[in-house]
Amino acid sequence: MKSLIVADPELINTMNTRDFHLFVDRTAWKSGDPLNDRSLFQLMGDEWKAMRSVISPTFSSGKMRAMHPLIIDCVHRLDQYLETKAINGDELDVKRAMGNLTMDVIASCAFGTQIDTHNDHKTNAFVENAMKLFRFNWFLWVFALLLMMLPDSMREWFGFSLMSATGGKFFRSAINEITARRRADPNCGQYRDYLQLMINAQNRNADNSEDQDIDDLNEHIFGTTDSKDSLKPKQPMKAQITDNDMLATSLLFFIAGYETTATLLQFLLYSLSVNEKCQQRLYEEINAFDGNYSYESIARMPYLEACIAETLRLYNPLHVTFRIAAQDYKLGDTEIIVPKGTLVVFDIQSLHHSPEYYPNPEVWDPERFLPSNRDRLVPYTYMPFGTGPRNCVGMRFALMEAKTAVAHLITKYRFKRTANTAVPLKYKKFKIILTSEVIYLGIEKR
Repeated sequence: MKSLIVADPELINTMNTRDFHLFVDRTAWKSGDPLNDRSLFQLMGDEWKAMRSVISPTFSSGKMRAMHPLIIDCVHRLDQYLETKAINGDELDVKRAMGNLTMDVIASCAFGTQIDTHNDHKTNAFVENAMKLFRFNWFLWVFALLLMMLPDSMREWFGFSLMSATGGKFFRSAINEITARRRADPNCGQYRDYLQLMINAQNRNADNSEDQDIDDLNEHIFGTTDSKDSLKPKQPMKAQITDNDMLATSLLFFIAGYETTATLLQFLLYSLSVNEKCQQRLYEEINAFDGNYSYESIARMPYLEACIAETLRLYNPLHVTFRIAAQDYKLGDTEIIVPKGTLVVFDIQSLHHSPEYYPNPEVWDPERFLPSNRDRLVPYTYMPFGTGPRNCVGMRFALMEAKTAVAHLITKYRFKRTANTAVPLKYKKFKIILTSEVIYLGIEKR
């Protein structure tokens, strides 16, 4: 397959907005595994549009606000774990701690399952099987690349999946069991987790409509939400959710939401620990809310938002996003013709680290994203959640989770650099998501 790398903001804008209909699909290959092929990430064309139009309302601000108490409960369990660390004077493996938090959050918000990864991570079946989904190695990815060169029929015959067979089997069984139990429960409407929202959307017998959004998402920084015009299929379609769709989408929510948000939180706490003045400024902003960290409150903390935005710029979890050209395409004002079927790679890494758009790009500086400086941001040079109609559907959820966790933790604890804190950080190879070696931080109660 031919590929083209694009790192020009104007071209990225054009290809992801005006000409989005020519670059809808992410990939053109199927594995034969419905947990992979029926996920929102893999779906193509009108099937993707129909599914996205059903799933998007489940991530509205109203739905996220209903889930917010579930996240607070998870943060409180993390708080108990950190308090023990602080009292004992132990160093904190921040990657493990934040991974435990996001695992708790996904279990609660996606599957309605309460776990305590801080204490029972070695014995809990959910955690054990979840971790199997993330045990990638270089051999697996080389094999996957080789399979991509085969015709669709041969790939489907192989039935290859990047996820663990036992892990996939466990989650299929778990989700089927939960949904069967919910459907038999006349009071299932009490649940506020994502799986219940999917059941509602499938049954069409409960409220899953777009509710009125509050002003909780800074679109000037993170991008716009879905455009209804971009989600109109060429031909009218009934957006019906099958059991496989529900399984695939719920599992994608877990895979996409676990490690990415944990990565954001660990790099943010690391950055605050080596920038004490920034940590103090953030503490003062959050502390002014006097313990009111409601869904609405965390949306009104500009320095917190700037810290998160800058962390996603400097430590962007995914270095690229990509699309498939649906037809021959003339590239901007050039004479270059992009052939149909070309893999177009949008280079997030180069843009986020370009001195042309971000002076001193390797320096963590939240000031870049404060309201007074936002007019200096060049559109389509910042894409932590992708861009255009096919950006990350869970963006609002990820930001809510990160803001809630940091607001609670920074007011109670001070994170410090220790002799074991690696500066600069060292990164692992052969990882899809930016992954560092273990980050150790000191922690003390304020």
